[in-house]
Amino acid sequence: TLELTYLTDRKEPYDLGECEFHLAFTTDEFDALYEKHKEMGVVCFENPGMGIYFISDPDGYWIEIVPERG
Repeated sequence: TLELTYLTDRKEPYDLGECEFHLAFTTDEFDALYEKHKEMGVVCFENPGMGIYFISDPDGYWIEIVPERG
């Protein structure tokens, strides 16, 4: 599934540095990947309330990691 988001109430243009642009992946191995990403030092933001976290790729883009929900 590809979700495209365009915030219509935005007054200023998008800027790459805002982290508004990112990919998200769901996984059935969330806990194992979380531990691996923590060990690698690539976790850049965590949202425990939503049960998700983000990693940063070498270009600074955020990648959202989401547990598979059944």
